[in-house]
Amino acid sequence: MNITEDEIFSETEAIAKNGFERNLAFIIGINNYSNGISPLKTAVNDAKKLVEVLREKYKYQVWVCLDEVATLTNLNQLLERTLPEQVSENDRLLFYFAGHGVALNGDDGPAGYLIPQDAKGGDTDSYLPMTKLHDALNKLPCRHFLGILDCCFAGAFRWSSTRDLLTAPEVIHKERYDRFIADAAWQIITSSASDQKAFDNFNLDTQRGQVGNHSPFAAALLEALEGAADAYPPAKDGKPAGDGVITATELYLHLRDRVEISTEKYRLRQTPGIWCLNKHDKGEYIFLTPGHELNLPPAPPLDESQNPYRGLKSFDEEHSELFFGRTELVEKLQAFVKIHPLTVVLGASGSGKSSVVKAGLIPKLKKETKETSNKWCILSPIRPGETPFRALNNALVDAQLPKVELQNQQKTLTESIAVWAKNNPNSKLLIFIDQSEEIITLCHSENERKEFFQQILTAINAHRDKLRVVLSLRSDFEPQVRDAGLKFVPTVLQLGNTALKNRWQSGRFIVPAMTRGELRQAIEKPAEARVMYFQPHELVEQLIDEVDNMPGALPLLSFALRELYLKYLKRQRDAESRGITIDRAITQKDYQDLGGVIQSLTQRADEEYEALVKENPAYAQIIRYVMLRMVALGGGELARRQVPLSELEYPPEKDGLVKQVIERFTNARLLVKGEDAEGNFYVEPAHDALVRSWGRLLNWVKEEKNLRLQRRLTPAALEWKSQQQARFLWNADPYLDVLQKEVLNSQNNNWLNQLETEFVQQSIRQKQKDTRSRWGIGVTVSLVITTSVASAATFVGTVWSNLTNKPNVIFASPGQEIQGTTDYTFSYNPSTQRAFGSNVNHQIVFGIPKNTQDCIDVRQLPDGEKSEKGKRFNITAPKEPGVYYIEFAIDLEYSCDVPRGRWVRGEYGNVPGQSKLGIVVIGNVFNFSIYSKILDAYSKNVPTSYVLTGDEHKRSGGYVALKDFKFDKK
Repeated sequence: MNITEDEIFSETEAIAKNGFERNLAFIIGINNYSNGISPLKTAVNDAKKLVEVLREKYKYQVWVCLDEVATLTNLNQLLERTLPEQVSENDRLLFYFAGHGVALNGDDGPAGYLIPQDAKGGDTDSYLPMTKLHDALNKLPCRHFLGILDCCFAGAFRWSSTRDLLTAPEVIHKERYDRFIADAAWQIITSSASDQKAFDNFNLDTQRGQVGNHSPFAAALLEALEGAADAYPPAKDGKPAGDGVITATELYLHLRDRVEISTEKYRLRQTPGIWCLNKHDKGEYIFLTPGHELNLPPAPPLDESQNPYRGLKSFDEEHSELFFGRTELVEKLQAFVKIHPLTVVLGASGSGKSSVVKAGLIPKLKKETKETSNKWCILSPIRPGETPFRALNNALVDAQLPKVELQNQQKTLTESIAVWAKNNPNSKLLIFIDQSEEIITLCHSENERKEFFQQILTAINAHRDKLRVVLSLRSDFEPQVRDAGLKFVPTVLQLGNTALKNRWQSGRFIVPAMTRGELRQAIEKPAEARVMYFQPHELVEQLIDEVDNMPGALPLLSFALRELYLKYLKRQRDAESRGITIDRAITQKDYQDLGGVIQSLTQRADEEYEALVKENPAYAQIIRYVMLRMVALGGGELARRQVPLSELEYPPEKDGLVKQVIERFTNARLLVKGEDAEGNFYVEPAHDALVRSWGRLLNWVKEEKNLRLQRRLTPAALEWKSQQQARFLWNADPYLDVLQKEVLNSQNNNWLNQLETEFVQQSIRQKQKDTRSRWGIGVTVSLVITTSVASAATFVGTVWSNLTNKPNVIFASPGQEIQGTTDYTFSYNPSTQRAFGSNVNHQIVFGIPKNTQDCIDVRQLPDGEKSEKGKRFNITAPKEPGVYYIEFAIDLEYSCDVPRGRWVRGEYGNVPGQSKLGIVVIGNVFNFSIYSKILDAYSKNVPTSYVLTGDEHKRSGGYVALKDFKFDKK
């Protein structure tokens, strides 16, 4: 018998628990269709049984519309008048419909309708549009609403938002349960997908065709509400399974597993779905399991180790449970990698490239290995650094693959994979090279860089069916890495540049900026994993507004979130000290105190700086010294640099302060420590965002005019230390005077570390020793001449005459314009190319004065020699009296377009072999200073031809020769 509205209103039910005054339900079941619509068999029985369960087990007040009562007029009256008048904000409402449904094509896709009992077949005016149902329900003031639709094409109702991927937590903590109740929950569970029919009376547990008492969906729903959906946590220690709570999510997961799996077994697939309506917030519609005590343990305590946000660090595989917002992208990447031997994951700095691979792709492939026949062997992520082969070998050894040796054709990557493939015939191998731009920016050895590219490309070509190589690469470095790969491609591959570029192009996988929905997941889901929430909820939107459409903003957002968590911990500790318990909420005040996303990083850096300087003003310079070393100068944009801890060893009066700075900034998560492929420990900024956004550091970079000099000095000092030979000192380097006057002897800007200090001091002593030695020669010559010449004037005249007659000596007035020509021969061979490296485009500077450039591209030269005749030069004589040498110099730091590579970064050490090829004398030779310098020049007997050799420099390996140099005066 159908229950009318009047009967419902006369009932007196106990007030529901858990913050709701009443549990209300609106139940519709229709079997007896007419007017050209086929009847159903189980819908009414489904509705009646559900009414019974809701009333007896869950104490619901129920409106019931069965068969002839469920007319369009009655349904409209219930929606438009009865429910708005009866439902209050402290009620929760369940809406259930069992009957026919239809999805018709509309302008915006399928339009869904529920079919009332008196509907006429084909007459949509007699149907109940789902848009109308949605609008009516959406006006109700109740905090919680659950719609359950058991009809055909239920998933086509387009007023639902995109369905979230769901998992059921094994434990619902008391704090999470309280949020479920307090927050709005507006959810819909559908029995079928948008293109599926819903079965009327198929029995879930028997063979196909047997008639059941309920629809398969209703049968699963009823058993779920009887307690079957309350399965987590599992039974343990004599306690029954479950925690006494069935959330809408748990209810849906039970329905999905029971209905989809059972129907799919007979090729009659029916797929339930769950959706959130626009009014939904963080709540969950819940049922308290009949006869089950609540078992809701408190959430685990929170401390710094439980921070759900990574800050400036990328997500690794072990953090995959906290990696949200990239589900669709990871699925696309997984499919992409399977069909592309080389995948280049491209994105701006801070776009999350590394995390997508390490915390997204790799765990997904490993899960695939466990659950399917597709087997993957995945090497540990490789970060190239300065020695990419060492990093590669470490990953190979970890995976028990044979190591690779440079220039050993028997121990190549191709051969290593061949051995592996023989033992793993049904598996694929994944090699992930993270931050692959380091092959260009950090690897100093061109030979190693070249062979690394060649071995990777050869291995891909040889094992296209077994090997997958994935590179993560900053978009701004793509041309350099791509062109280097094209340049070094092995000739055995017999591929032209066009074919290789096409392969590169087809392997590009772009990591786009996250959408607002993805950012929302990345913000909220990690907090939910720690049973935390944002208060107010609009705070999440504020965070998104700050970073939406901002390139590379993810690290800044993550850092701000990490800092917000730490602010919560501080509030928690303060409250505990006063005996108070606070909500597990990240608050608006925390956000305001932080200064927002943009300022959070630089504010933290400034706070650490100011705190240390307050302790000791000496920290101001120390922090400057440390941070400037961590800025990489290569490329068009500043980037972080890994600094070996050995480079941060300073003289005793500074060393303790330096170590304290590193410790404090590391604890503040501004710096991170690590170990490179060679086992050396280093420290670096936690992200490029720090060196690009911290105004104080940017000012230091702008002010420090000797920063590039420091980059050259450090490796030179290391080489001197390793060789322990005087010839590696800078005693002849013109920058030694700069280091002595502007750095070593400076009270406010001596940034030299311990080794650099020793190197500079030893270079100065060696220079002084060389000077004394030359003075000794000069004195001897002077005594000899004095005994044979009548006077000093005669001697000077002789010197003047000798120097004037030399073709490479000019006497000039201060500031005079000097013009002339030079003739030279340039000898070129492959060792010269190795000496100077590809990154400088083999552009060598001839001509001497730094204000003019004379560059040739030695790649265009065949082995042998190239002569240049009558090369013009134009220089301005110095304004100060003295004897000046004009140099042939390899000084790419100042010349040839936009020089790159080791020379620019200053990582090569001393510029080798600056040769004194011309002399300009300015001033009165009777001036003692000028006189002594003339003696010095005369004693050298400057040659008319000079050979500059780099053989003494262990990294050069070749020579550049200038023969028959002529310095013609005009």
